[in-house]
Amino acid sequence: MYIDQVGGRTLADCNVLIVDDQASSRLVLETLLEETVNCFSVDSGKQAIEYCKHNTPDLILMDVSMPEMDGHHTTAQLRATPSCEHIPVIFVTSSSTEEEESRCWASGCVDFVVKPVNACTLRNRVKSHIHHKLRSDFLETLIYLDKLTGAYNRHYLDDFLPRLVRDSERNASPLSLVIFDVDHFKLFNDMYGHLDGDSCLWKVSKTISDELLRPMDKLVRIGGEEFLVILPGTDGEGAVAVAERLLQTVYDLNIIHSSSEYGRVTLSAGLAIKNANDDKTIDFVMLEADKNLYSAKTSGRNRLVSPSLSSAKKEKTIGSSQPQKTV
Repeated sequence: MYIDQVGGRTLADCNVLIVDDQASSRLVLETLLEETVNCFSVDSGKQAIEYCKHNTPDLILMDVSMPEMDGHHTTAQLRATPSCEHIPVIFVTSSSTEEEESRCWASGCVDFVVKPVNACTLRNRVKSHIHHKLRSDFLETLIYLDKLTGAYNRHYLDDFLPRLVRDSERNASPLSLVIFDVDHFKLFNDMYGHLDGDSCLWKVSKTISDELLRPMDKLVRIGGEEFLVILPGTDGEGAVAVAERLLQTVYDLNIIHSSSEYGRVTLSAGLAIKNANDDKTIDFVMLEADKNLYSAKTSGRNRLVSPSLSSAKKEKTIGSSQPQKTV
């Protein structure tokens, strides 16, 4: 028995990625599932990994025997990637030997089906695992999401940031952190009231979330009007580009704030980077970002302060270079 809807999502909202090097096999699976879920297909393990970097399917149907990178190797790489490690994988295999079954379980699959695929078995196993994932996702939102803004909360940060640091060190890739603060938010609350203040925080959070283009980029609410954006695998130049775009997008919302020198809601931001070759702890990097945020606030607000900007100019003002009025 299946519940039709969990946490606002139904089976019809869910996406299944089919990974198979044979076009005929992909077509069979798509045809069997097209009335139940949304299906997307790729023809290799490498394409599957690339797809999952930019999209997060609710389930993957993975062929085991593929050239270059088989299903076991592909699944292992997905499990080693923080943004992909929780995607359930069902193997589709032509072998039903005990040895092959053991290898499938050892590779991290949640289930497997044997070719030729039985239509009824496939549909019900897909429904069962997606339903389980919907319930898990819903419970995760209760644990890890801030109710007001929809951003991740401190509990998420405590649980997942250490994993991202380990992944960054393992892959010898940078990890960039950007701390944002809504300028003059206390004055906004005093003038417009707490309901409008809550609405402002929600709009800012949603705008930033919508502008984060990769599944691995995360927005965390770390204080009342303070947010952290985590950018794995992003160097200084890339992080500056993302941070400036986020500040500009919030500036362009033009949320009226008559107590601000800019006449609208703006953000200040501080950026810091943990590079693969340094020995800085993540706590030290957080402190650097916080210090840069403080510099942005004290030097005029509505700007980014970052060590990645040129030595002659460590900050970048957003929108109008001059405040509209003095407060």
